[in-house]
Parts: sequence; C-alpha cells; structure tokens
Amino acid sequence: MAPRVSASAPLDDSSDNAQPQSRAASERTALSFEVIPPRHDADEKKISHLLETLESYRPDYISVTSSRRSGWLDGTAKFISRIDRETTMRTLAHLACTAGTKQDMIAWINRLIDSGVRGLLALRGDLPEGEVSLPADHLQYADELVRLIRQVESQQAARFAAGRLAVAVASYPNGHYQARTDDENFDVLLSKQRSGADLAISQLFFEAEDFLQFRRRAELAGVRIPQIPGIMPITSVRRLRRMAEFSSLPVPEHLVRRLENARDERAEGIAITAELVQAMVDNDVGSLHIYTHNNAEVTQELLDAVGIRPPTAPG
Repeated sequence: MAPRVSASAPLDDSSDNAQPQSRAASERTALSFEVIPPRHDADEKKISHLLETLESYRPDYISVTSSRRSGWLDGTAKFISRIDRETTMRTLAHLACTAGTKQDMIAWINRLIDSGVRGLLALRGDLPEGEVSLPADHLQYADELVRLIRQVESQQAARFAAGRLAVAVASYPNGHYQARTDDENFDVLLSKQRSGADLAISQLFFEAEDFLQFRRRAELAGVRIPQIPGIMPITSVRRLRRMAEFSSLPVPEHLVRRLENARDERAEGIAITAELVQAMVDNDVGSLHIYTHNNAEVTQELLDAVGIRPPTAPG
C-alpha cells in the first residue's frame, strides 16, 4: 500500500531546552527523508547508524535515490531490500526515464516492487550532456512514466491488497531550467497530476518565499496534490555553492556573507536551514522532506534546531 503522507514526528516543545517556536506546528506534520544507496565499500556501522537514527523519528517514508557510485537502480533495489528487512520504514524509490527503454522501465518497476517498495518517485532524469531529448524507445517525460506505473499497478492490483502504489513527482519552485515560460512549470505539474501522481516533492530552494509563492500559484492553476518542500541542510559555503550548482540556481550572496562572517560556519548553516524550515511551519505547509546526504548527525542537528525530536517510546 502507499506510504501514508501524514506526520508521525510531532514538534516537541515540552523539553526545557526546546527551541522557541514562532508559531505552533501541527502534531501531525509529515516528515520524510531522502537517502542514498551506499557504495560497496561503505562503512556498515555508519549505514546502520543512519537507518537507526532516521527510524527513531518514525518518518512517513524515506525516498531512496539512484546513483552511479552504488550501481544505479540495482543498488537502489538492494538498499530498499535491506531497509525493508532491517527497519519498519516505508520506502519510495527514485525511478527516471533515463534508466532505459519502456520495457526496461516495466522490468525495473517490478524489480523495485519485489524489493519491498510501495511507492515510486517518477522523474525524467538529467539528459546526457549535449542531448536535447532521450532516445525514441525511451519514455520522454515524467508524466509518461507516471502513466506507465499506474498501468503496471492496474495489471497487478491483487499484489497490493486492494491498495495502490504511491507515486510522487518532482516540482521546481524556481522553475525547471528547460522551461520556456513560468506557466510551463505549472502545465507540466498539472500533466503529472492528471497522469496519476499523488504528491510532488520540491527540488531545492533557498528562500522560503520561492516555495510559498510557487505553491500559491500552483494551487491557483489547479494543482491539488500535496506539495512537499525539499530541504537540504547547509553546513558550509562550499556546500551552499554545490547545492546551487546542483539545482541550477544562483548562489544567494546574502547567505554566503552570513556563512563567511560566522564564527562557526556549520552552526550558522544549520541556523539558516532551520529558519527555512520554521517558515514552512509558520505558513502551514504541514510537511518536510529532508535531503540527508546520509549524514545522520547533520540531520539530527537540523531537526533539534526546530524542536523536532524522536517520539518517546511507550512506557
């Protein structure tokens, strides 16, 4: 069945050292994480610690990326199997049109379902350098992949005990770099919604208003699926610049200055990210998706900074 997109990690302000909240957050704020499949030579203790830490927050789901360093989708499927075997966390697998032909995609959908996943994040994926489109035998856009996932799902309905796969898609608060107009960003998101998407997880953004304005405009355009803000903790000027490059966004110079003038660059970066999270809370966004980069400590620091702590175990 689909991962539930309702919060399981309340904002805890009962502790003496809890951070003050400028506005009370819902006790059912949706919380999810993104993780990266480990390389074959990864430190097993660190991976186990990562999974234990994330599970302690009882997230609604964790999304598992695909990367060259871990064998692409083969590594994704293996890591999902491990997560399913060792934890109670629900998984959402990244799947991009660039991974192969339409027949390849059907095989991968089934492989990922077999590994234990019950949700997919459908992406177009980055085009090879110098290319303007994918080969003719590939699905060209994410909405086509969403439709294919729903087709496979309908043909195997019995596997899901009358439930369904969760299908997420990406959104771009600052616009996709290939979009010709602002309106095209909303047209694409609407097409994904019509094709059967359940929710949209945003790419990175640095200013709260960028996400909030995008959400307002998307709703006015007819987008009804939940829009989840994607948050990546900032820990240094170098990380900030890499984040901007990864997202095809300009580097916010006022944030660079804050980090360069800070006594503790990492602490200032966490504070900057916490302000972004707090703005989401104050504006009733109701959900958070944290890009962890497999760093349990930084993820904990950020969540501590906004008063999100693991739920207390019964008794």
